[in-house]
Amino acid sequence: MNVEDIRIKSLKQTLDSKIKESDSVTIVPHIRLDFDAIGSSIALYIMALRQRKRVNILINDNYNELDCGIKTVLKEITTKGFNIINYNEYKDRYANSNDLLILTDTSQQTLIPIEEDIIKKKVLEEKIIEIDHHNYGNSTIDAKDKFILPEYSSACEIITKMLFTSRVRFSKEIATYLYAGIWLDSNRLTKRGSNNETHKWAGKLVENNADIDKVNDLFIEDYNDNQKIQELVSNHMKMFSYTIACLIGEDDKKYSCEDLAKAADACLKYRIDASFAIGNVSDSMVSISARSKGNINVGEIMKEFDGGGNYLAAATKIKDEKPSEVSKKLMKALRPNYYIDKEN
Repeated sequence: MNVEDIRIKSLKQTLDSKIKESDSVTIVPHIRLDFDAIGSSIALYIMALRQRKRVNILINDNYNELDCGIKTVLKEITTKGFNIINYNEYKDRYANSNDLLILTDTSQQTLIPIEEDIIKKKVLEEKIIEIDHHNYGNSTIDAKDKFILPEYSSACEIITKMLFTSRVRFSKEIATYLYAGIWLDSNRLTKRGSNNETHKWAGKLVENNADIDKVNDLFIEDYNDNQKIQELVSNHMKMFSYTIACLIGEDDKKYSCEDLAKAADACLKYRIDASFAIGNVSDSMVSISARSKGNINVGEIMKEFDGGGNYLAAATKIKDEKPSEVSKKLMKALRPNYYIDKEN
């Protein structure tokens, strides 16, 4: 058994024991929910529910600002009786109880909607588990039970491997949501975002009746989304040194994180090494979505902005600044040493 397999086995054992000794479980995906965060949350929800625990998914995003496919998934699981709570409900009912927090698709304090003093309390009580495929960042929560595994494409890939290797049975719906998460974070299972292991576990989900047609439907963009992405790529691209493209959204316009990620992906069709899409995602929050063809480590660059990711895909969020201001800071951070030495 290799190190990765041991870590996955340990994750399953830790989840089983921690869930068993808790009165309730709250699963916390990152803010600005995406398919990897919600897909892994749903699978973890079912695992905890099977131990007959009260289970919640904590989502504090503005529903109207979420991607249309995410709204569809939330409607489906709410109809099926999943408990979705916001931060105020969590703080009032669960923060001071024997509740287990499971963070998924993030391990960063800055990317979860829970106050730091509550997180510190849960860390001391050893009532928090972190499951993440992004590298350590400046705001990584230092919990005892950290499963930060950047060798995987996504949190959904981590959960998928855990379920199959532990021989846990799950439904067609769970397989579909997990496949959607892998599909998103592996850049649609392309070489740039996945490896043989990613394809192996995605294939296992298909064998388990994951509905690929439904996943494709979830990713269909409406006209307005296409227009925003095209506008960013066509009208707001600036070239930095070292063949790096930066898409800088207007200071008075809002974008979804999905818009920015897709725009950064679209830039890689050109003869550049990396791309960064910057834009407002709320009145007081700017997001950067970064993508690389493999020559530049965008994950290390985003760590300088308290974000995370790997060398191919990374992101961060910055409060109380404008996209134009953030782009100037990014320009200063871009240095030749972020190129990856292929011989090492």
